[in-house]
Amino acid sequence: MALLLQYTLIYASVLMLVALGGCFSERSGVINLGLEGTMVIGALGGALVMKYMGSLPAALMILAVVIGSILFGMVYSLLLAVSAINFKADQTLIGTAMNLLGTAAATVFVKAINMAENVNNVSSSIQYIEQRKAFSAFKIGNFEVSWFMILAVILLIIAHIVLYKTRFGLRLRACGEHPQAADSVGINVYKM
Repeated sequence: MALLLQYTLIYASVLMLVALGGCFSERSGVINLGLEGTMVIGALGGALVMKYMGSLPAALMILAVVIGSILFGMVYSLLLAVSAINFKADQTLIGTAMNLLGTAAATVFVKAINMAENVNNVSSSIQYIEQRKAFSAFKIGNFEVSWFMILAVILLIIAHIVLYKTRFGLRLRACGEHPQAADSVGINVYKM
């Protein structure tokens, strides 16, 4: 039972982080249907950081994986941002294409990396068994708490404060709800 709860919370924390990103984009007026593709590319970035920087201490490994995942996800999200905002493309089509492209690109990159190391290895997974131990924060009996669970809860609180208690959040919501009204009071809607 503890194992089921542990993995449920690990997967829920990952999905919560993706939902927070979707909340920010939705509040800004962009319908981000490409969240799954962005999540896959972010996971690819984190996995590559774990694979190639496996000798770091635990705290630096966690920080490097989080930063790598964020950077890969942000760069991939720029596809939606540029196409929807600058080129006025249909957000539904771009989001669907991003989901398909993200999964396919991650699979191709991982297979290419594995085949470069060993020609007979056509696996679509990356091995990082030893590095994974750094992500365990503490144990309560058989229940293992991951640093990502703690990070997800902290970011949830920070996101609520940013969206509903700051000037930035008010301006972001104004741009998403009524861009013409936000523009009339001097807020740069494209910049937001």
